[in-house]
Amino acid sequence: MLAVLIFDQLNDVVYLRCDHKFVGHVRSMAASQGLLSEAVVDPDQVAQLDPNIVVQLFSPLVTSQRIMTTQFNNPYTSVSCQDGTTVVFKEYAGYLFVGVGHQEESHLQRIISITIRIVQLIVGPCVTTLKKSDEKSSLLDNLLEAWQTLYAKEQSYLVEAVERLVVNAELSAAAVKALAAVVDKLKSAKDLTPCHALFFVRNKLLALYSSRSAQELSASDVLFLNLLVEASQVKSSDYMEDISPKNIAEIPDEKKEDDGIELDTSDSGEFYSIPNTPSLGRHNSHGEEEPEGKIRSCVLLLRTEMCQLTPHLVHYETLSDGLSLVIVSEVNRTQLSVQLTTLLTGLEEMITGEINGRGKLVLDACDTAVRKSQELARRIPKGRAAERAEKALQQVHFRWENVKKSGLEDWLRNGEDAEVPMRVDASLTSLVDTARSAWRVACLGVNTSTSAPLVESAVAMASERMADYCHFLEVKALRNMTLGCRSGLTINKYLEEFPGLIHFLYVDRASHQLTSPTLLTEEPGDLTKDSDSSANGARALTVARVWSMVEFARTHLTKGHLSLMWKDTTFSYAYFLWFEDSGGNPLKPGELGESINETLPLPGVLCDDFYRSLCVQTFPGMDPSRIRVYELFCVHLGLATSPCVLEHTRRLAATIWEVTGPIDANPADLL
Repeated sequence: MLAVLIFDQLNDVVYLRCDHKFVGHVRSMAASQGLLSEAVVDPDQVAQLDPNIVVQLFSPLVTSQRIMTTQFNNPYTSVSCQDGTTVVFKEYAGYLFVGVGHQEESHLQRIISITIRIVQLIVGPCVTTLKKSDEKSSLLDNLLEAWQTLYAKEQSYLVEAVERLVVNAELSAAAVKALAAVVDKLKSAKDLTPCHALFFVRNKLLALYSSRSAQELSASDVLFLNLLVEASQVKSSDYMEDISPKNIAEIPDEKKEDDGIELDTSDSGEFYSIPNTPSLGRHNSHGEEEPEGKIRSCVLLLRTEMCQLTPHLVHYETLSDGLSLVIVSEVNRTQLSVQLTTLLTGLEEMITGEINGRGKLVLDACDTAVRKSQELARRIPKGRAAERAEKALQQVHFRWENVKKSGLEDWLRNGEDAEVPMRVDASLTSLVDTARSAWRVACLGVNTSTSAPLVESAVAMASERMADYCHFLEVKALRNMTLGCRSGLTINKYLEEFPGLIHFLYVDRASHQLTSPTLLTEEPGDLTKDSDSSANGARALTVARVWSMVEFARTHLTKGHLSLMWKDTTFSYAYFLWFEDSGGNPLKPGELGESINETLPLPGVLCDDFYRSLCVQTFPGMDPSRIRVYELFCVHLGLATSPCVLEHTRRLAATIWEVTGPIDANPADLL
């Protein structure tokens, strides 16, 4: 069973995505409490869900969570039920995100964290847009579906690092030249600021080209851009059941029969499918086949190296099977977005009482943000969008002046510990809604089609230049680093120097790049009579074992354990995380307590950069950007001894550049 719910400040459902078991479970609970008239409820039956019932069942829990947050500053992180159901909570922009399922708490927390990050990506702080816009809620559906799929099968999304497609220098140069031509062609577009162009081949990054003045894309942004490409290929028949607050009760009785629906028969945490029929699905337009060569466009709030959510216009298209082009252009609303975000943050701090003696500073910051946002709105190129943005920000300014007159300054002057006056609280709440609406108009109200002819021309040029390589790239991506690498060195040949080593994942966390052999997926029953025990061992290494290895290592990492080794009946596993300075000299961290997981995000970079936060906590006083972090996972045959594993890990960390290319740092001692 699995469900993701978003509740607004009034405990209404803004977004709900669930599988069939959740539908049956909710209906069973509703019937037992007399909220449904049915005497008998089939748990496996796909039936109607009344949004009022969902609200009634969850309101006590949601209300309790809000009270624990606002009055006691001690919110729940999770609740475990007697039947094995776990409920996890996270809050963003005043909205409560709830995950319900039978999975491990850490996995549910990751799902909810990813959901929040994707919501930030597509609607920013205007979460209510998901309830009003089928387009935005559909995009959230597809991105969640794509992430769940990739997380279950791609090593790069498992460890949250970018995997490069290793090709020869000639092909790499051809790809970069094609991207450079795309960026150069778009320079003539008045309303576009070409920043980045990327080629992806089956979820692997082939090449990236950026304009001179462009802010560097973070690794998490690159992963999300690839996720966007993958989401565009998700067919409607691949969706987990998705029930909208608007259409949540529209499933007709005749659809309660078995309609070829794939039911959830396990608690593996996977999303399960339901056919999207005109009467069942809310995003029926996605059931239609997209025409070939259709360029898709959307506005995303990317988190660049400046760590600010800034609007970017993204165009993307699949040029051939496996090869996709993504063009990212910065929208000239960055500073406006920053000012409005500052205003919203300050207002929310006032409402929640979290200003902690900074009342005057927060007030001045909000006042400055209101004034600067109006000035920036006047710089938007003239047109309907500029007029709407300017009008919305005038409304924000008017309401802000009313808030100050309602007694806000007196309350801050008397001390923020006093209870917020009812009049001030109501005015602040109204202003937050107005500011969010203005942010949506100003930052998301970008016309994506004004430069369509120029974008189409650039995409056609890139497609023509890469046409001769498409088939090779598609095949190469299936066995990355197995057909051949730089200087003619194959990864299999490289592994021959490490007897007993059958798989590894090496991650440079300075750039969040992954180096790993393609994982063979044959089951042990498919082993050949090859005398090479390592080759047979690689075939016996299933996806489940690798995923289990990474999750086991992460569990210990969150407890402060930076190196560990363990075995099962077939393999020996090892995990090491180490630090170096910019000169390649090893840095020895201090003692890490088991309580570090209370202050650090989940391991990874998609939601928050765990490794940067770890550096800040481990080396206080040092600039985190000057610290290089490396991760190494190794899998050996079970007969390998501990000294052998340690010797292999040292050599592998020292010589991995032979496969990936030269690196600027030397490996640290892993002991």
